[in-house]
Amino acid sequence: MVRFSVDPALQDAPVIRPDTSTPRPVRRATQGSRRYGRLNTLTGRLLVLMVIMSAVPVASNRPAWWLVWTLLLGLGGMAYMLRTHWLARGRRLQITRFRLFLALALLVPAYAVLQSLPLATHLPLALQTLPPRLPDMLRPESLSVMPGASFLGAIRAVGFVVFLILVIEIGTEAERTHALGLMLLGGIVLHGMFGLVALRLLDDFAIWGDKEVYRGVLTGTFVNRNSVATFLGFGVVLAVAFAMVRAHRASLLAPDRGLAALLTPQRLEVIGLWLAAALLGLAILLTQSRMATAATAAGTLVTFITLRLAFRQRPGRIALEAVAGLVVLVAFLIPAVGEGLVERALFTLVESTDRVSIYVQTWGMIQERPLIGFGHDAFATAYEMYRDEPLVSERFVDMAHNTYLALWAEQGLVVGSIPILLTGWAGLMIVQRLRRDEGDMAVNAAALGAITLGGLHSLADFSLEIPANVYCFLLIVGLAIARPRLPVASEDAAPAPDDTPAAARGTA
Repeated sequence: MVRFSVDPALQDAPVIRPDTSTPRPVRRATQGSRRYGRLNTLTGRLLVLMVIMSAVPVASNRPAWWLVWTLLLGLGGMAYMLRTHWLARGRRLQITRFRLFLALALLVPAYAVLQSLPLATHLPLALQTLPPRLPDMLRPESLSVMPGASFLGAIRAVGFVVFLILVIEIGTEAERTHALGLMLLGGIVLHGMFGLVALRLLDDFAIWGDKEVYRGVLTGTFVNRNSVATFLGFGVVLAVAFAMVRAHRASLLAPDRGLAALLTPQRLEVIGLWLAAALLGLAILLTQSRMATAATAAGTLVTFITLRLAFRQRPGRIALEAVAGLVVLVAFLIPAVGEGLVERALFTLVESTDRVSIYVQTWGMIQERPLIGFGHDAFATAYEMYRDEPLVSERFVDMAHNTYLALWAEQGLVVGSIPILLTGWAGLMIVQRLRRDEGDMAVNAAALGAITLGGLHSLADFSLEIPANVYCFLLIVGLAIARPRLPVASEDAAPAPDDTPAAARGTA
């Protein structure tokens, strides 16, 4: 029999047992954090689903559809705020870090409402110039030549801001951001697959009726080929970013038992992501959109260079890899499926006469009202007042085909420049996050690519004036600029788990 002896000096010492009870303040904060995380995950998935679904009904480029999404965003935003207040009353909202950013964004719809009000009689005539041949009975009492459209446009803009606020609130964890980015990529791939099937196997089928324009080119659930190409281009930059990051991580893994397996689960994921990028690239080429193809290539190049620099690669090697990728694109993909695209590219200058005329006349409109503009969403009506040679045909011009000119024509050079400034500001924030290694690297790099893609394509078209594309753009960029969550006040002030001295707890 084995006997244990006890030191007589310890026989009368009190027995210190660990306190297994959990104080209520700590338990409440922990449960609240878990529920808060589940709420953010659910909200993020719903936002991704909304982006994917908003592209189905003609890219939601009809007032009835974007009003529905705006209503749902308003209701969802209120429900989210009430739920967060209930779960963690001491938690500060993430948007408190973006006060100036969001205040500037809200100036756009606020000014649109101001343009819709009957205030024209209170301003000098020099600020509200209109063509002299316009009859007095047709001169509006508001700053906008279409006050009703400007008011509705303000509602849509508020919906965009609410959407961005929700994205910033839920994008506080890198893992969640990564997962939501992959979900978005999956939805865009489904849109690309549908577009390919509808064009090649279903005799150019369109779910919203017979095509009146763009016969023989891929449009998917959109109407305009340039707009669907931008939407698919966002998927390309996401796929390339995720593929490069996962390939880099796979290269850092130690060999299994000293052997390097050729097809590991990580490498299979990388192959799948590159195939997704190739499928979306094929779909973009079949849209025959010249500017979207060039803008997607530029956005992909920015994403590629950003990640290579983040991986500490040498600039010379990065340049060689970039050139090799462009050579592959030009030498194989475009001749294989992009004959129509090549033909359209060769005749770009010949076919761009009308587009240049629209730009020139739109710039003339801006010079007429450089400060107040003609009204949010009022470009079509305003342009008809200034239509001139050589565009005197019956062709209806409802878009400036240049988002920058459209913004300045509708809201003036000051307010109209706010979306441009905010996009540049977001790009700077993303670069800073990449330098500090914050957030998800793949989403951050893809956001820079998306900004490049959207910024370039907006020079020659209106893709970022289409609601579905705006939602997709805001989701990618919003996840990239969102920061790690702020601490909960109740957690900061929570008492120690018990009143036992630290030395005693260590002894126990």
